[in-house]
Amino acid sequence: MKLYRWLVPAVLAVGFVLMTGCKKEEDESLKALTGSLRLSLPEYVEPGYTKTFMIDTMMTVSRSDKGPVGYRFVDPDTGEADTLVTEDGEILEHYYTFTAANKTATQTLTFSAIVDAESDYYGTSANAKFTIVRPGIGFGASISNFDTKASLKPFEDPRDGRKYYWTLLGDKIWMRQNLAWTGAGKPYHLCEAMTDVFGRYYTWEEAQTACPPGWHLPADAEWTAMMTGAQPGTDLPGLAGKVMADLYFNGTKMWEYWREVPITDEFYLSAMPVGYATTGEGSYTFDGLYSYAAFWTSDQEGGLGVCRYIYHNKDIVFRGAMSKTDFAASVRCVAD
Repeated sequence: MKLYRWLVPAVLAVGFVLMTGCKKEEDESLKALTGSLRLSLPEYVEPGYTKTFMIDTMMTVSRSDKGPVGYRFVDPDTGEADTLVTEDGEILEHYYTFTAANKTATQTLTFSAIVDAESDYYGTSANAKFTIVRPGIGFGASISNFDTKASLKPFEDPRDGRKYYWTLLGDKIWMRQNLAWTGAGKPYHLCEAMTDVFGRYYTWEEAQTACPPGWHLPADAEWTAMMTGAQPGTDLPGLAGKVMADLYFNGTKMWEYWREVPITDEFYLSAMPVGYATTGEGSYTFDGLYSYAAFWTSDQEGGLGVCRYIYHNKDIVFRGAMSKTDFAASVRCVAD
């Protein structure tokens, strides 16, 4: 009985090797198409975003025997295939319009070159991964678990009509959300859909004039004033948890849990870890999502701009100095 139990899997294993070996030989006998497919979408889009593709400019692969190649898209939400060119090379449609679904999700649009099953070739595909986001905060938005009940009626920026919740800290009125004014700065990954989700990322120079009329970029001393007895120009231990909010982005918890960092948002500043950006020669690189929250102050020292930042595993609001032109951070404004 023991021998039989050993033989059965052994025989099955041999059979599997023989079958996979044959399959491998069969696959290796097929030829690859010449050329490659290209497909692009913004990394972040809003529900209802559309983009139309013209198939005539996307038929970029061919067979060495000059045979026909077909093309199709696969809808990422329904999984339905839309064939624009048949395997026989007949063009059914010249255009394909993609529309983002009415939800928040990360999906992948697929564009494929297809061939007849009887041919000596195998198809190929190109994918475009994207995330659907909803602006704002609260129910149905990409940013959730934001306590709107803690604020009075939102302030409206007269320049563009955007509204911001605010909080009273001592005798100062602070914005509870990152500034999203599009007159300066850049959105996350340069996707405009993210402007009203994470706010914009501004250089120090841009931040100096970014706040709405009647508001200003806070001085470093205004950050220090949040902690009784804090020394000007120093880090602020014990403050981070009081200004961090337990927020979620498309259902993902933004601040990682650390026992040493009690996230209470006691001061209702509702800081979110959207990181920062570095810029040079017109290009932007975004980093620190889920780990850092960084905010400019109006101060400068040694030719650098002073910022306040939070790192996810420390209950400290740190003080730093960064390039005025090559570093971009979030902006919170204070009423004059």
